[in-house]
Amino acid sequence: MQRRVLKNLIILALSFFSGLQAASAQVGAFRLAQADSLYGKKRYVQSLEHYQAILNQHEYSPAMLLKMAYIQEGLNRVGPALYYLNLYNLATDDEQVLDKMEELATKHNLEGYSQTDKDLALSFYHNYHQPLSAGLAVVALFLVGLTVFSKRRGGRGLAPGLACALVLVGLVVHINFGEKTDTGIIGNGNAFLMDGPSPGASVISVVDEGHRVQIVGHRDVWIEILWNGQTAYIRDTNLLPVRL
Repeated sequence: MQRRVLKNLIILALSFFSGLQAASAQVGAFRLAQADSLYGKKRYVQSLEHYQAILNQHEYSPAMLLKMAYIQEGLNRVGPALYYLNLYNLATDDEQVLDKMEELATKHNLEGYSQTDKDLALSFYHNYHQPLSAGLAVVALFLVGLTVFSKRRGGRGLAPGLACALVLVGLVVHINFGEKTDTGIIGNGNAFLMDGPSPGASVISVVDEGHRVQIVGHRDVWIEILWNGQTAYIRDTNLLPVRL
């Protein structure tokens, strides 16, 4: 009897949460339709408010992100415009948007958007990080099997064993240090970059919005970044982390 009651309670709970998720999805779809309608009527500011509310719920579509970037560019907010373009690129890996970001960065003299051969190679590497991990793991397993087979046939298995060790070292380095680094877009003009995580620290520079920087870590309300090759700190309210 108790088991039946417990089973019914679990079913009711699952049904309740499933219903909540379905309702939330319907609300999100309705709000997205509202935002798209406003955008179509060129009521851009109102549509942006709806799009932002949807994004705050960790829901989005690539088309929505592009529209948000277009609206912000029209409002002459280059920082948020580049932020949404970066989110779009993160969601789609669409390399064509890189040209648009570089165009805006060049126009406004912004740092962090260069597309050197090294940058393109790193981008390719990061995009295929997981398949490369799987490939190295398969090679390592193959070499382990080859080593065991060689020893069973009376050999020492030295060559495949050494190769396996090298592949495993490469796999460990790849897994621990090969993930894409976090980046952020400076979202406000006249943002202070400090040499320490304190308002009493020395000012390194005062920068405009739109620069893209590498995020190193966090210290309370301060975000540690790299700026022109050196460590700097910026208030979290002035930085838009590029993550979905």
